[in-house]
Amino acid sequence: MRRGVAGLPLVYGPDLRHGLRLMRAPALVSTLALLTLAACGDDAATAIDAAPDAPACALAAPQIAGTPPTDALADSPARCGAPAYQWRRAGVGVPGERGPRTDYSAAQLGVLAQAAGATLPSPPEHAVAIANLSYTTQDRGALVESSTVVAFPTDLPAGVRPPLLLLLHGTSGFRHACGPTVDTQFQLLGAMLASYGWVVVTPDYLGLESVGADYPALHPYLVGEATAIASLDAARAASQALVADGICARPELAVIGGSQGGHAALWVDRLAPYYARELELLGTVATVPPSDLVGHSDRALRQLVPASANVLATLATEAPWYGKAAQLGDVLDPPWRTDVPAALEEACDPGGVVEPSALSDVFTDALLTHVATGSLATFPGFGCLFTENSLLDTSVARITPTSPSYGILFVLGEADTLVVPEIERAAYDELCAAGVPLTYLECQGASHTRATAWSLPEIVDFLAARRARTPFAAQCTRPAASRCRGTPP
Repeated sequence: MRRGVAGLPLVYGPDLRHGLRLMRAPALVSTLALLTLAACGDDAATAIDAAPDAPACALAAPQIAGTPPTDALADSPARCGAPAYQWRRAGVGVPGERGPRTDYSAAQLGVLAQAAGATLPSPPEHAVAIANLSYTTQDRGALVESSTVVAFPTDLPAGVRPPLLLLLHGTSGFRHACGPTVDTQFQLLGAMLASYGWVVVTPDYLGLESVGADYPALHPYLVGEATAIASLDAARAASQALVADGICARPELAVIGGSQGGHAALWVDRLAPYYARELELLGTVATVPPSDLVGHSDRALRQLVPASANVLATLATEAPWYGKAAQLGDVLDPPWRTDVPAALEEACDPGGVVEPSALSDVFTDALLTHVATGSLATFPGFGCLFTENSLLDTSVARITPTSPSYGILFVLGEADTLVVPEIERAAYDELCAAGVPLTYLECQGASHTRATAWSLPEIVDFLAARRARTPFAAQCTRPAASRCRGTPP
């Protein structure tokens, strides 16, 4: 698929200096104390006990590839000159250590939402429990451990099987213990969504885990395969783990993510038909997603903008994943080629260390000159890293889900200065014209960090319609920005 424009989102910038957790709806950030006080579970527990009367639950085994087109990718997924590897077909998505359980009543969740200023389309419906879980996944064919938060309704009628919902977070750091399993505030959003009858799985991305063995490198930021595979395995592990709690999840999956999580959600949509064929995709929500990585990156290398820092972080973390760490000198000047990875390893929020004051101080003249008259897409050695992780340019062909109710809600913020809407509007048009089933929402006046919170009522309704098998009609004519229902008065 040819791109119109492409780009990549960044972590820091005017919208983000308050914290890197882009998917944290600002309306929810002030709820940490309330969340802790309102919880009524046993925070000192070391595990979740199995329900003595847990019903029999036959879960489908992982189906990784198994058809000619899916086997072709699974047998040779390496791109951009990376060393060859194959996807494992077994041993992934296995649950491990389980953490303390915390319970909330539906009434408590309603109070928390109201206190946070969050607008929901209807009051929370179910009591919910939350716990952390470690699990196995794979990284370039090698088994690794990661961790996830699992939120699930605890008062469903007997025999009701809830579907799965992946909740994928925005940029939260690049090292161990920078993900949702240590972020009580973000877990509240998962609990609220679970109260509508979903098993909500909120994974730490590779390198951000807080349980199990540490990932041996920085989080491979905006590498679609790495994040999508780990997320899908988190959903598998949650399904297995919850059988002990009397929860038998249906093999049905919806996805929601914002900012980096929006990019991840679109990559789950792209890879699930290859990597998790036993799961039926119900629908996807991608808010402020950097779907056109090349376009955003070209802009960020031609002028100093908030996303310039994201390009810097992306180069520093993607290069090692693709086996190009020794070539960082082709794109980054000293001392940035060493100082940036060190800063990303030091803290979840590396602050000003990765915020350049001038492009020429950070990026090599060769890179800047090339992009000034062309595109990062064709820069030797590194352009491929961005094209392969751009939804407009990747060589991974899309396999369209067959359900007539399946669709993707694409949400932008009109005032976003990070994932700028001009680039993503063009990306939306191109993806829709190529047959991707999309519908569009642009929140009037919303910044990068506000668009997700302000569109939460539309998101919850969209997910409910997908679960109810409401037929979906693609909307390739974009409507103008409008006032989203969660916009404050």
